[in-house]
Amino acid sequence: MLDKEQRVLMKDSTKLNEKANSLPESKLSTAVRGGMERGRKREMRRMYSYGLGAMAAMTAAALLMLTVNGSPFTGKQDRLVLTSSIGSVHNLESFPAERIKDASLRSALERGLIQPINQAMEEKGYRVEILGAVSDGRKSFVLFNVLNHSDKEIIVRDFTLDYGGYETPSVGAMIANMSGSGQIPPGQNSYYAYSTNLLPTDPYTNKASIHITLSDTSDRALNSSSKKYLTSMDFSLELEPNMFEDNERAYYPDRTLKVDGQRINVRQLLFTPLNTYVDLEYDQANEKQIFKLLNPVLIGKSGEHTEKLYYPQSISKDDTKVTLVYKNSQLDQLDTTSFKTFGIAAVKKDEMNIVVDLKKKQIIDAPDERLRMLPSDQEAGAGEVYFQRILEEAQAAESFGMWLEDSFTDASGEKHNRLSPESSSHSGLLTSVKNDTIEDNTTYNFGEDALEYPQPLTIGVKQYWIPIKDRQAIELLKK
Repeated sequence: MLDKEQRVLMKDSTKLNEKANSLPESKLSTAVRGGMERGRKREMRRMYSYGLGAMAAMTAAALLMLTVNGSPFTGKQDRLVLTSSIGSVHNLESFPAERIKDASLRSALERGLIQPINQAMEEKGYRVEILGAVSDGRKSFVLFNVLNHSDKEIIVRDFTLDYGGYETPSVGAMIANMSGSGQIPPGQNSYYAYSTNLLPTDPYTNKASIHITLSDTSDRALNSSSKKYLTSMDFSLELEPNMFEDNERAYYPDRTLKVDGQRINVRQLLFTPLNTYVDLEYDQANEKQIFKLLNPVLIGKSGEHTEKLYYPQSISKDDTKVTLVYKNSQLDQLDTTSFKTFGIAAVKKDEMNIVVDLKKKQIIDAPDERLRMLPSDQEAGAGEVYFQRILEEAQAAESFGMWLEDSFTDASGEKHNRLSPESSSHSGLLTSVKNDTIEDNTTYNFGEDALEYPQPLTIGVKQYWIPIKDRQAIELLKK
């Protein structure tokens, strides 16, 4: 019988499916198909989210993601540097808190934890207002407003934050647009929330700077690699990377959870006014590479009273270390705090390869039997193949896309680099709400010369979805 946690998760999943069902499947696929392969090749440098109404504007958001992460720019670029605030700036009270999807940020704004900044600058009719920020040493948020006083539609192309010259990581950084669309028409404005993860090992200081880049949405501006179509602004400010150092509570339980025989060490529990963090470390002696925990839950109990935290954000530092980020809580003030998971997504370390015979168009070996090679079409290059995996029902619920190495090895042991795909029509995730399945499609271009390489060819796997159900729990704290 399903327990309470599973019923809650299934209920929320059903709500999401009902929302997704209102969109044609073609739209769900088209929005991600073109950018999927490019995103993998860029090593997941930066992910951008555009908040409220994202599903309805998914195609526009996908376009914006591509323009932010495009080719390196060259040429001249307008840039302004601001060191002091100017008048007539919107304040934090004007920020639409009801549209914030991130629970920790919304709570921080409601509790008055956001530090007001109120700096602004304008160039070419593009006005940027930095309204406020909050940071707890692990995560930073910046709230800002963009007003379009020009006669062209504009977008945000880039946003970075650094403390004392140390730029915060781009991996996992996000921009959430409170207006639902990435484009800002003339005469209108749009509020944004930028978030990024911090590295506890970096010597951040309170001498912070913010860099933001904008452009219009003309084809010329979006498709050009020249900086002359960009406008950049730099803000200097004092911002503590950890505003709550005196209010955080850290515990070091050093407990080990065994899931499917794999050892998961819980190194630290950190409670801040912004979030609750669980630092995990996968034992290097594990037989399998763990990519994800299935439905991890943090539980606090006092007598008959129970509190539970679901749906954490996962921050991977490397193949062995990960941090789960839950909303702000007081679970450590209860009698006991425990950690529970319903399983893992993992692959045996010695099976993280895909072996193919390119001449015969055959898969010789793969981490599982679900992977198949589709017939090539007219768009495919001579050495290009289409991989597909179909995930069904519960197996697809928390799935992620397959991620492959950018190089491969031929039968003689010589390494070669993959080429950019000639076709993007077979890349991305296609969700079928009706059939409760997800198609994971990946295009891999070995190149025409690879047909003459000694066969078979071996590709390393970086990420592969194989869920293993094994419900386990461990007590972390006890008064």
